[in-house]
Amino acid sequence: MLDGARWWNQAFEAIGYKDAFQVKMLPESADPLDVRYNVIQWVHRSTRGWSYGGSISDPRTGEIIKGHVSLGSLRIRQDFLIAQALQAPYANDNTDDDFALQMALARIRQLSAHEIGHTLGFAHNFAASTNDRASVMDYPHPKLSLKDNKIDFSDAYGVGIGEWDKVTVAYAYREFVNDEDNQLQKILNDAFAKGLRYISDQDARPKGGAHAYGHLWDNGSDLSDELNILKPFSFSGVKNSIT
Repeated sequence: MLDGARWWNQAFEAIGYKDAFQVKMLPESADPLDVRYNVIQWVHRSTRGWSYGGSISDPRTGEIIKGHVSLGSLRIRQDFLIAQALQAPYANDNTDDDFALQMALARIRQLSAHEIGHTLGFAHNFAASTNDRASVMDYPHPKLSLKDNKIDFSDAYGVGIGEWDKVTVAYAYREFVNDEDNQLQKILNDAFAKGLRYISDQDARPKGGAHAYGHLWDNGSDLSDELNILKPFSFSGVKNSIT
């Protein structure tokens, strides 16, 4: 969680704020409800529950006063079991399941960054997957491939902050000496000129809001091409197809 949370410092350093975004262990004497502390709360649970990132803001100015993220341990178990089910590693007394652990840890890093993004004031961007994982604010489907007739989990989830995340941090937190309106517009124009896209919840979630670039839990810029990435392969003499 600490690793994923610290990814955001990359975006702040990109606009000139060195080590401005820091994440540390909360002092034992501190109360997590204390408004002076931004908190990532780890909840141990065996039942389904949402991860979320919220904030307390000053209603007069919109200033974010406190951020609070809640993540649950069941997420680790779920992703671990998904990886196990895909690879089925236990034939012939093979007990090596480190690949499943690494995939689960990669997901929790990404999720930590995602929920903290909400506390910074950022919405989902469900088009980020069409721009080579341009934002941690997308919903990432694990990106898998076949290598030597086995599933390769090494690139299941992205590492680090995305190009769109740097755009949003620059737009929201950069300071300008003058001509702020035009400078802000230039940030967006430059981003769109690079091909970056932004599709939020209202464009992707409702039944009447379907969008070619805004589907949840997808990868790549062409969905039909993505269906052909994992070709049928042979395992223990049985023909299988993974979609």
